[in-house]
Amino acid sequence: MPPLLIPLTSIQDLLEWYRLNLCNRHLTDPRDYRVRFKLTSFVHLIQMKTRFGNEPKNKEMSLEQIRSGKIRFVKGRYDEQRASELSWAVEIATNPDRICRNWQALGSGDEAYIRNFGIQEHPKYRVLICKVIGTVREAWTIFPRERIGERELASQIWPP
Repeated sequence: MPPLLIPLTSIQDLLEWYRLNLCNRHLTDPRDYRVRFKLTSFVHLIQMKTRFGNEPKNKEMSLEQIRSGKIRFVKGRYDEQRASELSWAVEIATNPDRICRNWQALGSGDEAYIRNFGIQEHPKYRVLICKVIGTVREAWTIFPRERIGERELASQIWPP
């Protein structure tokens, strides 16, 4: 059973929830590696877009504009599913079904934490991609995945 979705009342509330529940927590994966969420990753994690359809280049400035109320939720300028499912990130990071090497040819990050929030017949996979920095895993992106195939599983790191 997945955690409750976060109500998307305002982008300021979501940013504060993210700061308190992901950035300000010491999370460890099953290998005892720390999984860290940086405040500046918020923009990428919710797939925030400018009015031109691009991800903002200056994430610090975007965070300041969110805090000041200059940036608000606008339909089409963020991914509602990813934003509301940020609450699932703790479970994916600390209790994944498996951890694999990142299989995305063009993707950033080194490891993929995979968790099925559905059942075997109707999986509901979520993938958290992390960059490896020594013994720290820095959360980079999170996304839904309909299925996990042999190609992805071939690079499994954990469980051994």
